[in-house]
Amino acid sequence: MELCDINPFMRYAALQGSVLSSPPLSCAYDYRIFYIIEGQATLVLETERIPLSAGTLLYFRPGTPYYFDGKVKVFVLNFDMTRAHAACKKPLTPSKDLSDFDPSLIFENEPPRELEGLLLAENAFAFEEKLRECLLHYCYPTGVSDAATSAIIKELLCYLAQGEGRERAELPEPVQRITLYIQQNYDREISNTEISAALGYHSFYLNRIFKKSTGITIHQAVLREKMRVAKRLLRDTALPVHSIAAEVGFPERSQFCTLFRKQVGRTPTEYRQGKETK
Repeated sequence: MELCDINPFMRYAALQGSVLSSPPLSCAYDYRIFYIIEGQATLVLETERIPLSAGTLLYFRPGTPYYFDGKVKVFVLNFDMTRAHAACKKPLTPSKDLSDFDPSLIFENEPPRELEGLLLAENAFAFEEKLRECLLHYCYPTGVSDAATSAIIKELLCYLAQGEGRERAELPEPVQRITLYIQQNYDREISNTEISAALGYHSFYLNRIFKKSTGITIHQAVLREKMRVAKRLLRDTALPVHSIAAEVGFPERSQFCTLFRKQVGRTPTEYRQGKETK
């Protein structure tokens, strides 16, 4: 099968907000995509442990032994590469452990060569809304849901496959520390000067290496994290806008609303009402 020939069938979509699984290793019977919304965890495989953080997009094929160690909030998609088994719409429950795994229950396990191994992409924040769209289609299906989710999953797989055959470049250690610091302190006003003092580097050096690695400045990353959390609170809670503003470090509601509109393109109220999908 070639990558251009896949026609994914999404069997299941969910937003999970707790420890995904625990020892021992188990195996899934269909393909899986995970996206880490928030939190930190470790993906435990038979031969290695891979740290995961917010913005990580992860793919693996059926029969891959794994478990997650850590509490994270994630999107998960279960799917096939083709439509051959679309009549089976119920999600396939993973094995309890390796001794319980029955390979004969796998529907498909011959992916394109670009998708033969585990694939991981960091800083894949741009795909969060697409995964949320898959979840909405799964929960509230329409006549176009099947085609729409198939197209989104194919886009995700193509994005992940771009890195196949090339060594994945690790973010420099200072950039990882900056990202973690921002994730831990988004609920207040933080500056480049504060971050550089906390990490023990000159602010000019940090901003230069951060922009070179991520394509955005530290200040832009701080705003992006604040807006990401604000959007989640607008979608998933009934908190008033002024409370959400305070939650992400804005003492003034008006300042928050101005920046939100500038960053997102809509007011917080419009976003909450679902106008972001239009």
